[in-house]
Amino acid sequence: MAAPVDTAINAAAPPPPPMDIVDGIRRLRGELKRSEGQIADLVLADPRRVLELNVTSLAQAAEVSEATVVRFCRSIGCTGFPDFKLRLAESRARDAVRGEVRGGTPYVSQDVAPDDDVGTLARKIFSSSAAALTAAAAGLDDAALDRAIALLATAPRVLCVGTGGSSALAQDAAHKLLRFGADAQPCADPVLARMLLANLGAGAVLLALSNTGRSGTINELAAAARAQGIAVVAITAPHSPLAAMASVVVASQPVEDTEMYTPMASRLVHLTLIDVLSTGVALRLGDPAVRQLAKVKAAINAGRLPPLA
Repeated sequence: MAAPVDTAINAAAPPPPPMDIVDGIRRLRGELKRSEGQIADLVLADPRRVLELNVTSLAQAAEVSEATVVRFCRSIGCTGFPDFKLRLAESRARDAVRGEVRGGTPYVSQDVAPDDDVGTLARKIFSSSAAALTAAAAGLDDAALDRAIALLATAPRVLCVGTGGSSALAQDAAHKLLRFGADAQPCADPVLARMLLANLGAGAVLLALSNTGRSGTINELAAAARAQGIAVVAITAPHSPLAAMASVVVASQPVEDTEMYTPMASRLVHLTLIDVLSTGVALRLGDPAVRQLAKVKAAINAGRLPPLA
């Protein structure tokens, strides 16, 4: 028989956290105490605003104590306030992916309003970026990442391609791979990219970046690469035309409605995925990559000016 203290602890344990915290709060709303219900109403009315608050400011907004905020978090299945904020961020990111987050400023950002002051828009963008990264991390396909890293680590040459906003990402990918001794080259010119692709040779990899996976230029390059027997690693939307042509898909669901908004948070997700792949390549290569990185660092440092006195 369990000791009475164990029974008491088990009885007081919070319920398991719901898959979506906002849906869970909506279901539990009628069971919460009055003071906790005031917090729930704030969350349900404006989850984006709550995401920007700390425990003190949330308590003040709901006109309750900070201890009540902590009890509310536990009542809805979270371990505490940080866990609650993390799950709320994940919920917002999922809603954004499903297109359920409305408002925003057309062609600029879905998270800011035209009348936001600088402090508000800055915090909104930081919050939406953090939420997008959290959601992307939760949906990673470890097996696909491992296959992509293996291809990049063994490739004699890597051609990194992207158009529009993704052209800068392709350049960042090549820059990171070059530090570890890879023969990587970025290219945003479709004609030059076709020439480089024709000269890649056996074992090479085309690293294709496209937020939507519907870029005609990038998809044509991917098709040409596969026709040459060249592996294609694509960082792109799952179930997209580019994903269908890729040898390995590092899937990244677009966060924004790209027909209406600039892909801001999605670009940060792609940059982070590039960091994951390049770091994985460095770890796969081991000591040679470390020695190469030391050489590159020394060459860069040699060109830097001394610090100011």
